[in-house]
Amino acid sequence: MIEKITGLEGKQTGGEWTLTKEMAKDLVIPDSLVAWLQDKQVVELVKGFPTEPRVLEALISFLAATESSEESPEQEKVRRESRVGPVDDKMVMVSSGSFLYGDEKAEKDIAYDFEIDIYPVTNEQFREFIEIGGYEGKEECWDPKGWEWKNMEKLTQPRLWDDSQWNQPDHPVVGISWYEADAFSRWAGKRLPTEEEWEKAARGTEGRVYPWGDEFDSEKCNNQESGSDGTTPVTKYVNGLSPYGCYDMAGNVWEWTNSWYEERNRNRVVRGGSWVNGAGYLRSSNRFRDTPTSRGNYVGFRCTRTPG
Repeated sequence: MIEKITGLEGKQTGGEWTLTKEMAKDLVIPDSLVAWLQDKQVVELVKGFPTEPRVLEALISFLAATESSEESPEQEKVRRESRVGPVDDKMVMVSSGSFLYGDEKAEKDIAYDFEIDIYPVTNEQFREFIEIGGYEGKEECWDPKGWEWKNMEKLTQPRLWDDSQWNQPDHPVVGISWYEADAFSRWAGKRLPTEEEWEKAARGTEGRVYPWGDEFDSEKCNNQESGSDGTTPVTKYVNGLSPYGCYDMAGNVWEWTNSWYEERNRNRVVRGGSWVNGAGYLRSSNRFRDTPTSRGNYVGFRCTRTPG
């Protein structure tokens, strides 16, 4: 696939490339994306990205997902009322097998395939959970302790939901507890990842220090050196993708996992570091903790799913 796309030439006519379906038939891309490849600038853009197969596949999947379509208000209403989970469901498969885990790079095995979200859950995605009644009539999606806590606190949305600094549609949702993240995951037909699943998706099988390699690069993630003073769009750091094509697995926001930090089961593990952290905290092997009810502006989440 990579050789075919990076070597794509086509026929230039004016400012466009003539790319017929016949010419694109051997490319592993959706038919709906062929039109994108008729534009010379898009071709050059795609050719300029990292050439690992999984990375390029993730980029192409994202471009295909952003293709616009028009629908009437009636169609939108039917679509919203009929779905049981988020529309945007871009995930990548992580195959079963061993990988190097932790600071010691000990060999660890995950004996099953799993899928993981390409990027953290955004405010736009989480809005669907709120609008569908996630805080009101979806008790079956909540951990019992979380449902009790939510009702006691009279919560109806994330803590920073109405703050314009944090609620941009394409930014990761923050001000969200482990309980809220877990409830969204269940509603979406998914779950929160274990820290082992998260780490394999972040660093691959060979034990990279960071998703992109062994050397820290402040321009490949949202970190304390970025000067962002907050979260950034989840698709901003394309050059910082993990070996499986996942965005933001270093920086932007810490991510809730389903694992406990200690045997007392008081804190949940968070992974990845955030916009306030430096290189040491952003290592793929780094473990940190937070209480399940914490709702900081530095923690978000992504989901996983086991096929079948």
